[in-house]
Amino acid sequence: MAKVERDSKSGPGDNRRGRQSRAALLDAGRTAFSAKRYEEVSIAEIASAAGAAAGSIGYHFGGKYELYLAVHEAVFEDFWGRLQELRGAALERMTQGFGIYLDFVQQHGTGLLMTPRAGADERLLAQHERHRDRLVEALLTEIVSAGDNATVRIAMDGWLAFIEGATARWLAEPDPDRDTLRSLVLAAGFATVQTALALDPSITLTSRTIAALLNLDGSQRTEREETS
Repeated sequence: MAKVERDSKSGPGDNRRGRQSRAALLDAGRTAFSAKRYEEVSIAEIASAAGAAAGSIGYHFGGKYELYLAVHEAVFEDFWGRLQELRGAALERMTQGFGIYLDFVQQHGTGLLMTPRAGADERLLAQHERHRDRLVEALLTEIVSAGDNATVRIAMDGWLAFIEGATARWLAEPDPDRDTLRSLVLAAGFATVQTALALDPSITLTSRTIAALLNLDGSQRTEREETS
């Protein structure tokens, strides 16, 4: 009841300060959780960086872990927003999209964008699964124009897991270079699509995907000729 009375008496200035305080805590949490593991970050550290009282984390988010979940959500939404801004041919957008993914992972580490390990909190796993499903749905819309999506859905889910594994290995051992990693990931993605198509002939690819496959094949042939 006390919180309701406080909110009912607050004016526009109080609401604005509240939003600013929440945003500052979210930014501070994003910085802290990008640099260190959850258990290594303290409420006092986040509050101090945000210029707020430690109790404000509980007020705005409910607690440290709820702030952690909110940081994950903010990173996901920023990443998704960047992807939606992409324009151009399918191969070009996929190339740029993977570049954005690498930028985010290098900025925030593997903990905020990559799928949590088995045994993680159910809320965190559900959050990641929801955003992964959204990305798979976007890929299906891009790739398939007709036919059963089940085979391609499994294939794309596996490809995303491959991207995470390859990127995590590359971050730990950055050799080969970023361009080679990108080429590997894209080639694996299109090979996965071709395999799904061979296994399920009822699938009809979109014209965008067909053009991307042809463009990728042409660019790979050119690279082989230049190095031979």
